[in-house]
Amino acid sequence: MQGHTHRAIPLPLSPSPTSPHTGGNCRVVAIIGAGFSGIAVAIQLLRQATREPLRLVLVERRTEIGAGAAYATRDYPYPLNVAAGQMSLDSVAPQDFLEFANEQGIHASAGDFLPRQVYAEYLRARFEAVRSAATTASCQVRQASVLQLRRATAGGWELWLDDGTTLRAQDVVLALGNSPPARLPVLESIAASDRYIPDPWSIGAASEKLDSVLLIGSGLTMVDAALRLAALRPRVRHIHVLSRHGWLPEVQATELKPARRPDVAGALHAAHGSVRRLTRAFRKLASEVQDQGGDWREVIALARPRLPEIWQGLDATQRARFLRHARSLWDVHRHRVPAGPLGAVQSLARKGVLDVQAGHLESASLVDDAVEVFWRPRGAARSRAWIVDRVVNCTGPESRITHHPDPLVHSLLANGWIRGDAQGLGIDVASDGRVISRDGHPVEGLHYIGPWLRARDWEATAVPELREHAVALARRLSQRSLAAEAG
Repeated sequence: MQGHTHRAIPLPLSPSPTSPHTGGNCRVVAIIGAGFSGIAVAIQLLRQATREPLRLVLVERRTEIGAGAAYATRDYPYPLNVAAGQMSLDSVAPQDFLEFANEQGIHASAGDFLPRQVYAEYLRARFEAVRSAATTASCQVRQASVLQLRRATAGGWELWLDDGTTLRAQDVVLALGNSPPARLPVLESIAASDRYIPDPWSIGAASEKLDSVLLIGSGLTMVDAALRLAALRPRVRHIHVLSRHGWLPEVQATELKPARRPDVAGALHAAHGSVRRLTRAFRKLASEVQDQGGDWREVIALARPRLPEIWQGLDATQRARFLRHARSLWDVHRHRVPAGPLGAVQSLARKGVLDVQAGHLESASLVDDAVEVFWRPRGAARSRAWIVDRVVNCTGPESRITHHPDPLVHSLLANGWIRGDAQGLGIDVASDGRVISRDGHPVEGLHYIGPWLRARDWEATAVPELREHAVALARRLSQRSLAAEAG
């Protein structure tokens, strides 16, 4: 891939020209959130609205749509963790993102990992193209935050916005994206200090010289944070990394190997319902593929479409066992990092700049202009101490909705429209995409798409899964619109 100078594609946050078919009493669908999930649903609805008039309203608090937390414009060219050939909006056009990149003058191949802001440009461009071509639907984008939802007296919903206005819609799609990082109780003593960085993407804002930094967590977020720290001038001399196991993510494949087709479906079906049997099955399959000259990553790729069925086949005890004993191992193999960024982090470790430790953070306190942290190495009886200039939270998004800072989420919980799942992974969602209320019933007209689907399906954070959820949800919403018109 040749160098690329970031060039934003402007998209005004305003209504598209109103079609003569979209006035009057056409059905309204409001989508809260215009990151990947919200944009994908909007595109699919605009494409599928070919018979009855439909008006969409995308409500996004950020100034740019299509970005969300994942693809926002940053002060550093963070790369995608998935190759360009697997990131298209539409599974029937797998080269679409790559073709867009080439049209922008980025000479890339399917195996390249492009900057994340380029993907946001792609989402905006494809959305605008579909919006402009729509004939029986319109789509307005409003920059605002939704504070709460209320049932409208005439049916449907009222959305109360932070600009003092309300919006009415028959259907609402919650596409809220990833939550901010979890608040760590052990860091409450420094939470109000500028010595603590709760948002790992804001590292570049640190103005003074940093001699040493502690990164809490050793997954994909840590890799991004370490690379950003390494790019600061003057250089950070020591980067401490602390996580429960001290494991780095596995690397993405760097070469194509002969295709192997192990009987993943049969092996996983035989292990149904037991975390122990499933773990053994995965290990055996990976070993067999490796022994035959293949790549163990293929086992995970073949298993991904079956993960919802596997997860739903585990009872509460087995799910808790997986989360307690096997989740970390799964995460480092499933959520992999490109070879370039991982190699750069490993190079920092070889030079003595970066040090990854397995252990437990015990306390943190301000000492003059620094932070003193005490931590206990995994399996050790005695604690150790570091003095650092900054502590950065790299633990990843908070999944417990009761800890979410968004007023809308608090309102939905308080009114009983949504409920958290038993494992604290997200919210309960019915098979048709409707959220499940506090009393256990699907809520009519209120739908969800995004990473909180992990509670239902486990695998629900990547483009290949979310784009299929967007197609299915848009189809159901379109069918609801047709049924309403017929009624």
